[in-house]
Amino acid sequence: MPKYYIALIDRPDGKMHVPVKAQLNPYNKQRAYCAGMPQFFGGTDDRDTPPAAVLAMEVTQESRGTLELIPSAPHYFADEGNMFFYYATEEEWARTGAEWEPASTPEQAEMDRLVEINLFSFRDDMDDQAIVGELMVQAGCELGTEGGEEFEQSATKAAFIALIRKYLADAL
Repeated sequence: MPKYYIALIDRPDGKMHVPVKAQLNPYNKQRAYCAGMPQFFGGTDDRDTPPAAVLAMEVTQESRGTLELIPSAPHYFADEGNMFFYYATEEEWARTGAEWEPASTPEQAEMDRLVEINLFSFRDDMDDQAIVGELMVQAGCELGTEGGEEFEQSATKAAFIALIRKYLADAL
């Protein structure tokens, strides 16, 4: 089953809006994979649903209704096995005006908080670890944890690096 993930980018403001994974998996109450690490909005398609529909539902759920995708085709930028990574630019998503509230469903509880990453802080001369380090500082996350060790080996880390490099190359 394919897994679809998306980051929300505001190019003029140089911001990337991403969730941070909760410490516990809300479905089994065990420690979550990549717990406490920045993530993309997204999830598994187990119904042969188009990526745009899966991503719209996941953004709404994981942002606890504070963000939404505007119907359009998201921009594909990377894949790893059955994981497909996309981004949406400022005209393709919106704030709903809703406040971040405590989670009322397991889908909402997958993420602990939303963060805005200042893309203007990244530079072309940064190596991959410097990019990841800046991402962690801005997200308020620690790599020296179990979740951080998992993040270091994850396709999510590679996708963040690829997306930030595309932004730096003015290719979004």
